[in-house]
Parts: sequence; C-alpha cells; structure tokens
Amino acid sequence: MPELPEVETIVQGLRKSVIGKKIRAVKCDGCRVFNQRNFSKDLIGKKIKSVKRRGKFIILELSDNQHLLIHLGMTGGLFHYKKNEPKDKHDHLTLTFTDSKTELRYNDQRKFGRVRKQLTENSKLKTDNRERKTVNCEPFSVLAQLGPEPLEISSDDFVKLVGKRKARVKSLLMNQKIIAGIGNIYSDEALFQARIHPLAPANRISKQKLKRLHEAIQKILKKAIRAGGSSVDNYTNLEGEKGFFQLEHKVYGREGEKCKKCGTKIRRIRITQRSTHFCPNCQKRW
Repeated sequence: MPELPEVETIVQGLRKSVIGKKIRAVKCDGCRVFNQRNFSKDLIGKKIKSVKRRGKFIILELSDNQHLLIHLGMTGGLFHYKKNEPKDKHDHLTLTFTDSKTELRYNDQRKFGRVRKQLTENSKLKTDNRERKTVNCEPFSVLAQLGPEPLEISSDDFVKLVGKRKARVKSLLMNQKIIAGIGNIYSDEALFQARIHPLAPANRISKQKLKRLHEAIQKILKKAIRAGGSSVDNYTNLEGEKGFFQLEHKVYGREGEKCKKCGTKIRRIRITQRSTHFCPNCQKRW
C-alpha cells in the first residue's frame, strides 16, 4: 500500500501538472471505488485550484469550494497518459482537461482504493492539527479522524502521544488515528533505526528512545520522499517511474538476509495481520 512518501511524490507531481486546468470530460466505470451518484457529471467544468496531502489521502481542491478525495488503497495509482494511448482494463477513472494533450487516469487492479467528491458549497476543508476536529461533512469526516502529520508533530508532542499508550509500538505507528501516513514499510525502517523492538509496549519505552524514534521517522520519511518513494509491488509515480528508496531498506522485505549493521539474520513476524521485519540483535525487546 502506498504510504506517505509515495503519496507525497504523487502530490508533488500533480501540483506541477494539473493546477489551474479545467476538467473537460470524465469517464468513470462506476465500480465500488466511487460509489457515488452523478460522480462524473458533477466534475465536468471544474478547475483544479490546489493539490494537498493529508496522511495517505490526496486532496484535489476544485473550483467553488469543491474537493476530490483520493485514497490509493493497496494497488491504486494515478498516471499521465497521452489521449491516444490504449486504456488498461483496470483504468476506472479518466480526467481529460481542456488545455492538455494528456489524461489523468486512476488505475486500481484490486479496487480497494476510494475516490470521493465533496460538492457541498461553503464547506471548508480543514487539514491542520488544530482544525481537524471540526471537519464533520461527508466524505471528509474521515480526515477529522486522522492523527497528526509525522513530519509536523514536535518531538515532545510525539512522546506525549505515543508514550502513554500500552499498545505495541509497531501497531501504534500504523494506526492512522494516532499518527497519519506511516504504514508497514516506514514503521519497520524507523523502528530499526531507533533500535526499538516492534513488539515493545509504547509505555515501556524510555523518553529518550521515543525521541530517537521521532527523529528516525522524520529522517526516513524525508529521505524516502527525495528518493521518490519505495517501489515494492506495483508502485510507480505519475509517469510510471519507480522510486528508489527500496534500495535503502535496512529490514523491510529482507527476511533471512544479514543485518547491514551486525550481520544477524533479519526476522519476520506478524503484528495485526501485517508482516513485520526487524533485527533481533539490534532491536532487543527489553
């Protein structure tokens, strides 16, 4: 599933390519990704004013205070195509612009992604930490439930947020209501860099280690964004290009391989039904 760096890479690409453009035509196959009436009709003629990210969500701000909310799910992706290029059977949405020779397509093989429109006039999208609790209009109520952004939260606030909880630290990092945008890849990598065992209860981790974890999260996410994200499974950017951060992975996806720090074999366990990778020597449980 694309995480914060992959989504941010797509958002940065969209800011360069679609802001200011008017939607001329919309083709939508009406599959479960959308699940809204008049989805295509309501978008025609709207201009894209800005592109934002909140957690793993992409937010296209349209004219007249309208918004398009996109979550890529497990296999979703946004891509630029020339208008005459043949369509893939998994292209579920195509946006054509009035002044462009390219189309923006949403492709999703497993259809776990979601694309929603908010067309209520005078509704305001609040995305910063102070205002997020005021969002109560559907579909953006989901944004109100998200925790703070990991690249914005301070070290002290992170310690207060995480350190008081009894849950396993890996589970907390992946809980979008606690902190938004981190998933399987970057929680594994950050915990390794901070030398914290993924099964450790958060409230038993020292304040010093939690500060180290906060620093590791921010450092890794920023580095991953610069590298264009991690291309594991099928992730690519708008132009179909792969990211490079998977070449920097220290533990994720390296089960049975030697730790790059100590030579111990990387282990894989399951936490909340997700694979978790760690070094049993560098990340001791107690």
